Amino acid sequence: MPDTQETSGGSSPLPGRRASRLAIGLALAALAVALCALLHSMGLLPDLAAGGPADPEKIEVDARAFRAYLTVEKKRLGQDGHTLVLTLKRTKAFPLDDDDFDTLAEKTTKGAAALLALEAVARGYVRCEYFDAKRAFLGFTLERIRGLAQHETLELALPIAGRRGLSRVVITY
Repeated sequence: MPDTQETSGGSSPLPGRRASRLAIGLALAALAVALCALLHSMGLLPDLAAGGPADPEKIEVDARAFRAYLTVEKKRLGQDGHTLVLTLKRTKAFPLDDDDFDTLAEKTTKGAAALLALEAVARGYVRCEYFDAKRAFLGFTLERIRGLAQHETLELALPIAGRRGLSRVVITY
C-alpha cells in the first residue's frame, strides 16, 4: 500500500503507518526515561532493581570493634524503607565523661584496636562500612553516636537505599 494519496492537484504525502508507529514508539521511550528518572530521584529505582526493600533480618551487623562499649540490641527497616535502624545500647564500660575516657586510655593495654575504638567513642562518631554477600565493599558512612553518653540507648538510622545486594554492615573506627 503506497504512503501517498492521489488528489486532483497531484500527490501529497500522508503520515503513514511507519511514521505513526515511530512517533508512538518515541513517545513511549520518552515516557519510560522520565519514569526511570523520577524513580531514581526518589531513590526507588535501586530497590526495584534489587527486588524490593532490603530485609533487615538478612543483613548481618558486626559491631565487634566496640563490644566493650556498646551492643546492637535491635535492627529494623525504617518507615521510609531506605534506612536500616539499629538500636544501640551502651555497656557499663561506656565512658560518660572526660575523666572516664582518661581512665580507660591509661588502662587500655590491649593494643591499637582497643585505643582506636576508645578514640572513636570519645569523638562520638563511628564508621559504618557496607558489604555485599561476596564481601565486596559498597561504601561507608560516618554516624554520630555521641548521644549514648546521655542516653542508655540510641537509634542509629543507616542509609541503605541504592546499596544493591547489601548483606553486611560493619561498625568500626
